[in-house]
Amino acid sequence: MNEVEAYLQALSRVRGTVQRCHPGVGGLADLLRQYRSRAMEKAGTICEGLEYNFHGSGCLFIEADGAEVDVEFLVEGLEVFDSWRVKRFSMSVEKEPSRSLEELAEVCRSLVSQGRLTEPRSGWFSIAT
Repeated sequence: MNEVEAYLQALSRVRGTVQRCHPGVGGLADLLRQYRSRAMEKAGTICEGLEYNFHGSGCLFIEADGAEVDVEFLVEGLEVFDSWRVKRFSMSVEKEPSRSLEELAEVCRSLVSQGRLTEPRSGWFSIAT
């Protein structure tokens, strides 16, 4: 499995865990809103061993096995990621990523052309809905 597909699967697992543990949350960006309204701490554990740590306009999620899934949130609440975040994820689950940042961005763009991802801003990708 390539690194982008592995990241997308991990992001899906994170979303699923958040939905199971917080059924009223519409999406990961809702967690950021809760943090900004002081309803959540800056860092902690959501449940099922899923840790979180808010940063700027994003959040780093760490799964129980140590996999790091970092996402940013655009103003409109859209979850986005870039090739650096895919590489960071890969480094958290493997010793050495097999692709460069540029190659990872190209893999993402090929998924955009297939309709699986969107590129709302240059270099920033989101799962197509």
